[in-house]
Amino acid sequence: MRYALMALPWNALYALDAVLILLFVLSYYFNCYRKGYRLDFWYAQLFLVCVFPNMIMLPFASSRLNVVVLGTDLDAVIAALPVVFLITLVGYFAVLLGGVLWRFHLGMGARNAACKVLDIVPRCSMMLMSSRSVLVFQSALCLLLQFLILAFYFSRSGFAFDLRSYTFANPELRPVALLISNYSVIIASHCLARYVDRKERILLACTLLLTFGLAFFGARGNLLSIYLSVLLCYVVKLRRKISLLRIVAVGAFIMAFAFYLGNARNGEYSLSGLFGSLVFLVFYGNTFSDLRDFAWVYSAWNHVFWAGKTYIAALLAFVPRFASQFRDTWGLGVATASTVGFDPQVHPGLRPGAFGEGFFNFGLFGVIAVGVVVGVISRRVDLDVKAAFSSSSPSMMKAFASTMLLGIAGTLAVSAGFSGIYVLAGVYLFSWVCLSVARMFVQRQMLLSRTE
Repeated sequence: MRYALMALPWNALYALDAVLILLFVLSYYFNCYRKGYRLDFWYAQLFLVCVFPNMIMLPFASSRLNVVVLGTDLDAVIAALPVVFLITLVGYFAVLLGGVLWRFHLGMGARNAACKVLDIVPRCSMMLMSSRSVLVFQSALCLLLQFLILAFYFSRSGFAFDLRSYTFANPELRPVALLISNYSVIIASHCLARYVDRKERILLACTLLLTFGLAFFGARGNLLSIYLSVLLCYVVKLRRKISLLRIVAVGAFIMAFAFYLGNARNGEYSLSGLFGSLVFLVFYGNTFSDLRDFAWVYSAWNHVFWAGKTYIAALLAFVPRFASQFRDTWGLGVATASTVGFDPQVHPGLRPGAFGEGFFNFGLFGVIAVGVVVGVISRRVDLDVKAAFSSSSPSMMKAFASTMLLGIAGTLAVSAGFSGIYVLAGVYLFSWVCLSVARMFVQRQMLLSRTE
């Protein structure tokens, strides 16, 4: 099914887009700003997942300036954009539906069952943050692993900030680098959350050292993942004490810094060069290109649904791509790159946004399913974070622990990062073992002190 009937004239699309953006702004004003929050996780998720990459970017995705990236595929991509944009709107309304289902307790039996499952991740994160010594020990282990892989990388390619590209040229190293980067992000973010509550300087030092090491891995998303959730939690905690203008300024600084890291990865360190190209990088580069990439893949797609193959490949993420023909064919990055004619051994693939993979696998049913799950989890996290700071003893650790669910939701929407779930589960299990061993030693010491 080609969904040809879904296409609308461009004027109608732009009008619909403007109305939906206005409705989002009004909803934010009355349900967030007027209630004392300058920003919360529900509206942050809606903006980052739906509004900015799809609604705000629509006029830029349809611009002919994209010829710099799309080349001869420009006309085909622009022709596919109306259909793709409407598909993303189905996802947007599904996210809103998920938030309503959770907030108004519809289907209490299913909600209670979902609560028990979703509680696992925050409880495990609280367990990990319960011990400073375990966090410091795992930080030291991460730093050792970073040192070993970076020493190998520098010995082969010289001093550089792009281990990611090196692993594409040497795929046998890719799983190791991915494991170390995921492990480092998890430990660094938990160290930071506990530092905010307890002010233990050694944990801040661990966070900064792990951040410094990750800067050489060439993946800006890893660095943002360490700080973004804690920063948003802090904004929720401040409520009216921080202005919206300051939040926008901080967001602009983070965006500019992320683009500078991208330039540094390519060997370009000039600040003047960065600011000269910043507008183009934001609106026509590859960082916020979800809608354009979705249309690019759609325009070259043979309209045969992938029937869950990319999700199965994600479940097999513990098997390296070079050791699995199935993963080397149906990993999301491979599938999108191959569809548009890129070499997946060189190109990491396109990024069709939060709803692209669900659509290419199961059509609109996949889009709705992903949207509802993202909406349920986003609303749950939003309520948890507000409750953590509204209690008699506000806790950054408790608020941050709930935000770990957003990573799960993001992985369900875009399965390319599914290996991170396995790493997270491994970190939780290893932390439980460390804590159990520590408790055994403490109990033994107490018994020895009593006998003496």
